[in-house]
Amino acid sequence: MSSAEILGPNGAIARRLSGYEHRPQQLTMARAVEDAIRHRRHLMVEAGTGVGKSFAYLVPAIQAADPEHDRRVVVSTATISLQEQLIHKDIPFLQSVLPEFMAVLVKGRSNYVSLRRLQVAQQNRAVLFDMSQEQEELVELSRWAHTTNDGSRSDLPFEPTDTVWSQVQSETNNCLGANCPQFSQCWYFKARRRLHEADVLIVNHALFFSDLALRARGEGLGILPPYQVAILDEAHTIEDYAASHLGLQLTSGQVEHLLNRLFSPRRRGLLATRNDHQAINQVAETRQAAEEFFSRVAAWAEEQQSGTGRKSGSAERFRSIEPSHATG
Repeated sequence: MSSAEILGPNGAIARRLSGYEHRPQQLTMARAVEDAIRHRRHLMVEAGTGVGKSFAYLVPAIQAADPEHDRRVVVSTATISLQEQLIHKDIPFLQSVLPEFMAVLVKGRSNYVSLRRLQVAQQNRAVLFDMSQEQEELVELSRWAHTTNDGSRSDLPFEPTDTVWSQVQSETNNCLGANCPQFSQCWYFKARRRLHEADVLIVNHALFFSDLALRARGEGLGILPPYQVAILDEAHTIEDYAASHLGLQLTSGQVEHLLNRLFSPRRRGLLATRNDHQAINQVAETRQAAEEFFSRVAAWAEEQQSGTGRKSGSAERFRSIEPSHATG
């Protein structure tokens, strides 16, 4: 069916909804999207409130999807509210009107619990966490892991602290893949398998540009499966996301967080479970070198009248390097 046969005054949606109000601007936009997909060209659309832009881009995009030939549709948004509207309201309605298709909400890897890391954290909770609240939180996480629907952080009945979640979240550099004893139950890889079966992938801008950054490195890297149609809703926000994920950013907080995961001044961390004094001393030396580095950067920033670096707040609080131009 064409977009007019679905969105028009006598189309499939009008026959399904009593009192359906035909919107000429919506159909004009849908035809433009349809034409852009067919001729493989870019299209930029500015639509006012009430036009119904979600249906205007979803209908022609869904019609063009064909996962067997890698013709998937990626819809990227900036806000959680729009993602929820698409996945819980707009798409379910279109699934009742259009021929059968599958849509999936895509979440970043760090949103999923690693069952193996959760088990390791339980075994070493006395040295990983020095607060009883954190240890109690870990117990609640363990209970939840046996009842969750998708293993993602948003499914938790409470908001975990970053300290606890960082010890149990799924990570690329801390994954055994098919060699993991929990591989068949892994929530992240279950979600990955669904992506390859989907016609429509709903993502956020951060994940979309993270995927582009990985693809730019080559070697078959990427978060998303191959696709040929990408729609960026709320596109006025993408500049900051592109600069953040295609550029380079380094902060003292990031360095400190990684070092604390190895060994913190309170004698907590992964190395606390091992009697490796040489490694612990190297962490201390690295921490001292990092502090000196960022102090020098702060002094340099204070001296600069202009330049390509961007800083937040006063020079005294400057602790990050963030290029103003994306590279990739």
